[in-house]
Amino acid sequence: MLIGAPNEVLVAGRGTGKTEGVGAVKTSNCYFKTMPRGTGVFLSATFNQSLTRTLPGLVAGWEKIGYKLGYHYLVGEKPKDKFIKRWKWEGPFRPPFEYKYFVAWFNSAGAHIVSQDVKGSANGITIDWIYGDEAKYLNVEKYQTELSPANRGIVPDFAGNPYHHGVTFTTDMPVGSSGRWILDYFDKMDVARINRIYEIQVAKWKLQQYYKHAHTTQLKSELLKQFQVIEDELTDLRKDLLFYHEASTLENIHALGIEYIKQQLRESTQFQFDTQILNIRPLKIEDGFYPDFDEEIHGYYANNNEYLHKIDFDLSVIKSINCLRDTDLNLYDELHIALDYNRRIHPLVVGQLHGNDLRIVKGLHSLYPKKLKDVLKDFVNYYKPHKTKVVQYWYDHTATGEQHEDTIKDEVVDYLTDAGWIVIPNYIGQAPGHEDKYRMFGHLLQDDGEYPFTLSINRENCDKLILSIYQAPAEQKKDGFGKDKSSERDPAFPADESTHYSDAFDTLVHGILKSGIYSPATSLSDETIITN
Repeated sequence: MLIGAPNEVLVAGRGTGKTEGVGAVKTSNCYFKTMPRGTGVFLSATFNQSLTRTLPGLVAGWEKIGYKLGYHYLVGEKPKDKFIKRWKWEGPFRPPFEYKYFVAWFNSAGAHIVSQDVKGSANGITIDWIYGDEAKYLNVEKYQTELSPANRGIVPDFAGNPYHHGVTFTTDMPVGSSGRWILDYFDKMDVARINRIYEIQVAKWKLQQYYKHAHTTQLKSELLKQFQVIEDELTDLRKDLLFYHEASTLENIHALGIEYIKQQLRESTQFQFDTQILNIRPLKIEDGFYPDFDEEIHGYYANNNEYLHKIDFDLSVIKSINCLRDTDLNLYDELHIALDYNRRIHPLVVGQLHGNDLRIVKGLHSLYPKKLKDVLKDFVNYYKPHKTKVVQYWYDHTATGEQHEDTIKDEVVDYLTDAGWIVIPNYIGQAPGHEDKYRMFGHLLQDDGEYPFTLSINRENCDKLILSIYQAPAEQKKDGFGKDKSSERDPAFPADESTHYSDAFDTLVHGILKSGIYSPATSLSDETIITN
């Protein structure tokens, strides 16, 4: 806040208040407040992100400052007479065509809610500032070509305002290949100007202490003139200024307390603690089991925004969102599932074939003390609107009587059958060897023609699976090399990010690609599916 740069990039760990403490304050105090009737943008990678994470965080932050939803500002609705009369509201210089995706501020300023997965959401707008939350998920090429050029408006009322056309990004540390562009902003910062502002702010503070003890009107008048000189110099220094800064969670230890840090140290892996708490920059694990996986290449977003828009910013119904949100899903085609079986976690990975594209469309899991039936229940509830209740269930020897008296395979089949699904069990035998899987994924992820399919993963629906993939190391074994599964035995490692998730993923992909069991021609006929 002391620097007050119009352009700001913050990369920070857990508990640092990125959205509530920085995004809410920056947008309200610097953008909305200094540009009445101006228009900005709240930018996100997906509308789902805007609805479920960014807007709730901003609303909570504005609430702490004192701005009340429905009184000082409106989300998704055009101001009515009561609001207009209360604030003598004139509206923005460039009002939106419709207010459904707009935040209207009490001083006639406002901001469009823009998501990169909503085609045309940035078309035709001219804006005065941009705030992007969870910026590591943004597609930088889309941002540079579609939205950044719109931040160009010429408004005489804002002449000399350093915040006009400002851009602020907040995010946590990029883990994979996604978001590397954010870190490049560090080299674009004018450190000398930043330090000069610090020096002036210290001098200003000392002058303020002197002013408090000034006893004559003449002295106070002279000091006020000096304050104006300081403010003018700060305004000049802030013009087009970029401030890049990083913060670990330890920066907020006075607010969070030492016990929170100790808890995170106990419950996190070294990788998690380094990236999410200490804010260190490991972009990808060394010697990983999936070295060719790249979230930017193999990942995608697929939200049905028409479905999300019907929620109409009612944050109370977010938990009831189901598969109708997913545009990567063919509601009339069968699903493929695979699980991994462990006391601590039951991960379930869902796939679907779209031509020659094997899509991993969803990751679900139940954590101890919940059981296998709980993740199956979540699957049934999430896919309740699915029109074709047919599932190809892939499993290996770990789900059979070889290890369990009551086979897990039967429990899965029985539960889904009772819930109205047609289950086609596909037994692939002994779990495939690690080196075999390693080479399989090498060919598949490089798309070198070895297999008739490509692989893609839904980045929002499979976020824990992607973390599991990134954090799965390889290790040398007696018979070659394989996946290091020590995270499964480490009670401090979060089970939902351990190799269990990627093991379920392995089973599904191996079953379809290499077992020889499945081809689309061997699945149920359309007539049978529709009848059932």
